[in-house]
Amino acid sequence: MTSFVCRLPWRLVMPLASVVFIAGCRTSPPAPTISAPAPHTEPAAHPPSQTPPAPSRPEPVAAQADVPADRRVLLVQDGKESWVDAGSATGAGYTIVDLSDAWTPFIFAEHQGPEGQPLHNRYRRVFVGLANDRLDEDGEPLPEGEKNYLELYGIPPSLSVLRARFLRDADRSCHDGTSREVLEAVESVSYVEPSRIRAEEEKTARLQAELEKAARKHNVATLDELAERQPDLAAKVKLAQKRTAERAALAAVEHRLTCEGFLEDKPNSKSGHKKGSYDDALRLAVKGFQQKHMIYESNYLRKATVEALARSTLENDLLALKRVLRERIVDAAGVLEDGSANTSKGPPQFPSAAGTKLPVPNLADDLTDLTTKSLGIDTIEGALSFFRRHDTASPLRVAVRLPALPEYYKPHMELSIVIDRGDVWYGLPFDADGKPVPQPRKKFPSFTLYVNQKGQRVPLVRWRTTVGGWRAEQASDGYEYYRYKGSDVGPRVIRNVVAGPVWIAPESTPIRGLVKTKRVFGRSQLVVNYDELGPGFLSAYGLVAGYFVVPGKDGRPDWDNGIRAHGSSEYLSMYSASGFSHGCHRLPNHLAIRLYSFILRHRNMRVAGDQAMDFSRQFLKGNDVYEMRLPSRGFRYQLEPPLPVDVLEGEIKGEQKTPITTYVPMPHVVYPGPPPALPNSSEGRAGGGAGTTASPDEGGAP
Repeated sequence: MTSFVCRLPWRLVMPLASVVFIAGCRTSPPAPTISAPAPHTEPAAHPPSQTPPAPSRPEPVAAQADVPADRRVLLVQDGKESWVDAGSATGAGYTIVDLSDAWTPFIFAEHQGPEGQPLHNRYRRVFVGLANDRLDEDGEPLPEGEKNYLELYGIPPSLSVLRARFLRDADRSCHDGTSREVLEAVESVSYVEPSRIRAEEEKTARLQAELEKAARKHNVATLDELAERQPDLAAKVKLAQKRTAERAALAAVEHRLTCEGFLEDKPNSKSGHKKGSYDDALRLAVKGFQQKHMIYESNYLRKATVEALARSTLENDLLALKRVLRERIVDAAGVLEDGSANTSKGPPQFPSAAGTKLPVPNLADDLTDLTTKSLGIDTIEGALSFFRRHDTASPLRVAVRLPALPEYYKPHMELSIVIDRGDVWYGLPFDADGKPVPQPRKKFPSFTLYVNQKGQRVPLVRWRTTVGGWRAEQASDGYEYYRYKGSDVGPRVIRNVVAGPVWIAPESTPIRGLVKTKRVFGRSQLVVNYDELGPGFLSAYGLVAGYFVVPGKDGRPDWDNGIRAHGSSEYLSMYSASGFSHGCHRLPNHLAIRLYSFILRHRNMRVAGDQAMDFSRQFLKGNDVYEMRLPSRGFRYQLEPPLPVDVLEGEIKGEQKTPITTYVPMPHVVYPGPPPALPNSSEGRAGGGAGTTASPDEGGAP
């Protein structure tokens, strides 16, 4: 039997058949919407400019004993902490950085409508609950003892979560006597399939025996001496030493992951980890460790993962603290530059009013370093001392003296986006026999945000992104085919930015992606997969999206072909050689949040607020009927004027010079007849096709 399950205010998981109402559980009414976009009203925590040019010496700010809690900020002067009035601090040129547990980035900030009414952002509550390890991805209470570890997906932990880590890890290192040493001795640990472990062990044993026999024959004491004496054995010596070092490192990995709670201390149990084996249990433990420490690698023991495992828990905690503070500082200061636009020649330069050329600074790192040092939390000892003095569960804001921003900063900045599609292959990714055809790319897609300064286009950030490619899609005949789902080329604009966006899955979406397994009432059952639909960090559009359109003319509406630049949890699609999207331009969630928070704060815009709708759809999987409900499209901001975007064609590789605009049968699949016609766009892509005016979430190309 299937049942209704109480969910977040904006969505419900609905296998139909019978209805179970949970006592005390109800759906909140949708937030009020306004008929016309409201003038933008900055919340108190986000004034238009908190970083005025710094005077040569900071003005002293008097400490006050009775500052109301909602107005007081912590100020460090001459190494001494004091509480001061926020207005006095900002008036003296300080920037206010919010360290409270209720912090969200600007895109989820609280706004007001034209009459002063609050504009409710549905996802704000969930963002805060996730950051504080109180809610799960569906907005339901997180099971006791569980942690979210969502920094990798754009939701950094709160300061209280980090404080608990620091205080706990102060009493443990998770390294035994030799584990750090053996981990530092390897760069990575080779993956061996569990089914081949025994064979590999026997192969290594035979190699070791062969080398020991050779060492005795040549009367040498070590394998290094053997390799020097017998160069023809050097490769075998290197391999044997590598296997020995990796075996020791794997044992250290098991110890470390067990200590941090990612691996159960039940070696060789039927459901647990088999010692010395890179099995599913160890893979999931590595994945959890990578999520905790924001490591963008596949779930293997590669370089960055091994380096993090070799560090102490407190060393990793300090790095996490600096990453978390970076997001709050760039948000408070309203900056974006992170050094990603640098080339081999150094940072880009911009023309100054004095006629000189100045380098674009790495403000994300520079301001983070300055802030952590000024607060005395740039070291493990300083951070521990700070957390022992301050309970961050209480509202906590700090005043920091930051330098003046570059002169290209203005209330309304002339920003623009250029997306270079890099190397593009239109040809089929397999041959007539169904064998994969290599389609290498040397130049990958890039996303660059520019500012126009004195007639010169200056890059502020340049990030790796995605473009479309060959994807599987279910056609109208119920079968799956390959379809080339490319990315539009040419000028576009971003008129709408939506925080907490939803993706309305088109009918062509395979049903298997619309359900997921979840523990409900103590047992596992299939429910509607709102992780994919949104809003949420795992959704197709991530935590925020900008909508690419061709502006309408002569009274005609915008042309929306379903292409977005949006956040994503699919980080391997952005950083792997084989990564593609369904046509959209993906960015890691935390970078997408930075990007759109920056754009919204430095462009003329209106806050349209929550975009209520009443979408529902039923679908059948097996013998169960499910119903998805989406009461909101997300929280919309409108740019006025819209932001210019130019998507470059890139370099077309291979013999096929234009996109294939038909369904292509998958190799080795028997079909009842020829493929059906594509449902829309002549460019062969999901979403509102040429000449359509699809709503900004419907059937897009994530």
